Parts: sequence; C-alpha cells; structure tokens
Amino acid sequence: MNRLMENINLSRYDARNLLKAGWAVRTITASVMLMLAVLAPVHLTQALASPLAEDESLAAVVELADLADERQQGSSRQSRRRQADVLAAELLAKAREAEPAITEQMQSLAQDGAQLAGLDNRFKDSGSLARKILADAESDNVSLPAAVAAISDVLRYTLVFDPSDYSERVPQTLEQLTAKGYRVTKFRNAWGGKFYQGINAQLMSPQGVRVELQFHTAQSYAIKQASHEVYETRRNPASTPAEVEAATRDSLAYNAQVIAPDGAETVTWPMQIKKAA
Repeated sequence: MNRLMENINLSRYDARNLLKAGWAVRTITASVMLMLAVLAPVHLTQALASPLAEDESLAAVVELADLADERQQGSSRQSRRRQADVLAAELLAKAREAEPAITEQMQSLAQDGAQLAGLDNRFKDSGSLARKILADAESDNVSLPAAVAAISDVLRYTLVFDPSDYSERVPQTLEQLTAKGYRVTKFRNAWGGKFYQGINAQLMSPQGVRVELQFHTAQSYAIKQASHEVYETRRNPASTPAEVEAATRDSLAYNAQVIAPDGAETVTWPMQIKKAA
C-alpha cells in the first residue's frame, strides 16, 4: 500500500512538472512567433528597399506610365462619347422642334407626279448621329461642336421625279424652296458616280435647322435602298479588309445598273455666296 501511494504521489509530481514544462514550451513558442512577426517586416522592407537593376527599374517605370496613359485615354474616350451623345440629343431635339413645319413644306413639293419617299426615316438615328460626330471630328481634326455644326442630314428628305422631267424639276424645286426662305448651302450632283448616283442639296431652313434633300428617280432610289447595307459595311471601321473589298465590288455592281435621266449630269445650282459686311 505504501509503495502504491508513493507511486501515485510520484505520478502527481511528474504530471505537475509536465504541465509546467508544457507551459514553458508554449511560452517560448509564442515568444519566437512574436519575434518573427516583429522582425519580418524589417527584412521585407530591407528587401524592397534594395536597389533594382537599372533595366528592371526602367521597365517598371515604363509599365506604370503606359498603364496611366491607357487609363487616361480610356477615360478621355468615354468622356468624348458621352459628349457626342449629348450633342446628338441636342441636335435631334432642335430638329424635332422644327420638323412639322419643314415636313409640311416638303410635302407641298410632291405634286405633278413627284413623290416624297422615305418619310418615316426623315430623322437620323441618335446612335448613328453620335458616331458620325465622333468620326467627323477625328477625320477632320476638329472639336466635337465643330463637327456638329457641319452635319446636315439630321433631318433628311427624298423627292422622286419621273426621268422625263427630272432635269427640269430639280432646279424648279430649289427655286420654290428659296422663295420660302430656304438657303442652299451645298449642291452636289453625283450622277455618273461610281458608288452613288443622284443629286444632294444641303439647305438651311427658315427655322435655322440644316436639312438634306435628295433628288432621285424611282430606279436610282430603289438601288440606293438596296445597296444601303454594303454602303454601311464600307464605312464601318470594324469591317475587315475582306468585307470592305466585297462590299466595294457589290456597291459598284449596284450603281452600274442606274440609268441616268437625260441631262441629269449637267444640272447645276448657283451657290449663294454671303457677302462680307
């Protein structure tokens, strides 16, 4: 019995010692981990502060500069797109305000066999208009407001005449419009052209809104409508060279079928030149 008690007491002593030893181990481990946590940043800081090789340092600077340029250019492009959207909306709002009176005057021209075609498409689409503003500003190297000032087809109309009197009716129509207060700002006779045939006149309405008026025969108008898709492909910057080449061939083939009215290529209009004050 006495030996058993001694063994029990010894076991209790050993257990207490083991517990103390375990506490000591945990204390030492915690101390080491604390030292590592304190010292690690110092070593890392020293490593980061170590001088880079000259080529590595230059490459890093160039990469950061390129990234900054890309971000700035991306932000600038987004800003220009938003500005173009606003300008397009303003231009369309002004055109819509003046449209009823202008449309009424254009409809009055559809007489004696003349027809006003494509009236449902008289307004240019806002998205297309914004893209045109951006494209014109870039190609002409001008500001977005300057590009807007040059756009003439926000509101557009098409008059279709019979081939027999087409060449006489075009100047007669322009005379009627100028008598109503319109001013012809640009006159383009494209009869005989490779990709488009007809006459386009750019007008300034009495309300101060730019208007485009096209003059066609029924055949030239039909071919213009049929070739619109290939026209869009040719002018789309996203089109591949192969797509542009194919669209160009198709456009040439379409327009080769147009029959010009007698005397159409000789139709002119005397431009009004504003005299200096």
